[in-house]
Amino acid sequence: MDIEILGLIAATLTTSAFIPQTYKVVKTKSAKDFSWLWLIFMLLGISLWFTYGLLINNIPLIFSNSITMLNLIIMLVVKYVYRQS
Repeated sequence: MDIEILGLIAATLTTSAFIPQTYKVVKTKSAKDFSWLWLIFMLLGISLWFTYGLLINNIPLIFSNSITMLNLIIMLVVKYVYRQS
């Protein structure tokens, strides 16, 4: 098996794990169970992995981390927009 295919499979599986949670956050309009610190640290870490992927031109890293960044941004927006006063 080509090492790039292994990376794409791993990236697809780990990235897909965020999609049901993001869907639930959007559907319920609530991200109260996620701490701000966790969301921000995850977004920063994923952004660095994405940047690293760009620098080494690694498709699995670019693919998975761009989608995960989008999921985290959606969660942050929902948490901010629907925060309790």
